[in-house]
Amino acid sequence: MNKLPPLRALRHAASLPLDDFRLAMRRLVGAVSIVTTLDGETPAGLTATAVTSFSAEPARLLACINLKGTTFRAIAESRRMAINLLAHQHESLAKQFGGAPVSHEERFGMAQWGTLTTGAPVLRDAMAVFDCVVDEMMVAHSHAVIIGEIKAVLLSPRNDEPLLYADGQFTTLHRAGEMVTG
Repeated sequence: MNKLPPLRALRHAASLPLDDFRLAMRRLVGAVSIVTTLDGETPAGLTATAVTSFSAEPARLLACINLKGTTFRAIAESRRMAINLLAHQHESLAKQFGGAPVSHEERFGMAQWGTLTTGAPVLRDAMAVFDCVVDEMMVAHSHAVIIGEIKAVLLSPRNDEPLLYADGQFTTLHRAGEMVTG
């Protein structure tokens, strides 16, 4: 059996240096979603990669949302959110919701939106949408962990390639494979 070379160890400290954490997290590939809600009557949303299944019975998912943005406050007040799973053709939309200096109204004007059960905005051509009410919320440091009870699901009839985020950029399974073998 071949012996593996030692991995470069990150510095060990009581508080991990932020640059080390960010460098390590760039290696974690994530599916890209847009988390949406309503701020009163105004739609709000953000791009997220920290979304995952929580339980199948009862159907729940988990999303980690930064406390600084208006979207967190709107979710906390409305107690509803939709997780819109993006396909590769949604890269420009992901960038707009990911911090581009445009208003929520401009962001939502870039695509076709509707609603399902909760009233949270859902992207009509998303790969999948999970329409949720907030079941539980835990605030820790800079983020909230939000557990959503799934009330409705919308599935695209197409089998599009998912949009991913890896090494600080948007990608797809195909392009990520080329980077590894390339």
